[in-house]
Amino acid sequence: MRLLFLILLINYSFSQNSDFDEANLLYNEGEYMDAIEVYLGIIDDGLHSADLYFNIGNSYYKINDTPNSIFYYEKALLLDPDNESVKNNLAYAQNMLIDKIETLPKNQITVLFDSILSVFTYEYWQFFTLLFQLLFVIFFILFFISKNSVLKRKYFTYSSTSLLIFIITLIISINSKNNYLKTDPAILFDKEVSFRSEPNLRSEEIFKLHEGLKINIKETINDWTLIELSNGSEGWIPTISFRKIK
Repeated sequence: MRLLFLILLINYSFSQNSDFDEANLLYNEGEYMDAIEVYLGIIDDGLHSADLYFNIGNSYYKINDTPNSIFYYEKALLLDPDNESVKNNLAYAQNMLIDKIETLPKNQITVLFDSILSVFTYEYWQFFTLLFQLLFVIFFILFFISKNSVLKRKYFTYSSTSLLIFIITLIISINSKNNYLKTDPAILFDKEVSFRSEPNLRSEEIFKLHEGLKINIKETINDWTLIELSNGSEGWIPTISFRKIK
């Protein structure tokens, strides 16, 4: 039974790699819509990766579908935050947007801390936290049971270092997860949408937003959603006008 399961798993992996290669071939031949169809089929099968989302974003970019290209580039960055290729292509796609929303300035300490948090996803930071916690316990036990004074000093140093790194990664992982949970990014897909002061059509229209813009979701009431822009402005838009990135 285990052998059968292993064979099925291997065959499934090969089939997915084959689909990915097929989609890449279609992309290289300029058959972007066909490539997108195959890529999305891989997602429908439950597989996700930064490379897959990146290739889908590239395919949509080639057919001038800016909202979808930005949407999939952003999904790729969730899995691989420091991927320079994704960042560069995302910047090209964002240059095609109608709306140019400035980002709120940050001080150097905040920028440095955010850059540290973005090195890995919060799941990886949690993994490192558990790893160094385990190393601390192991080295402390070895220090406690060792009879050799030289080894005891080494194990004490190793355990102290592991404890320090554990504390640092714990702080980073907590903040990284908090940042992930407090943000709910989305991309506008409506050609044009009114940014209103209240969740109804009778409220004041502050200005209009356009497709492809990245927003942050704050709360939803009935068919309306309170969003925040990168410059800190908040307003209401219809819930059907965007797609969540996460």
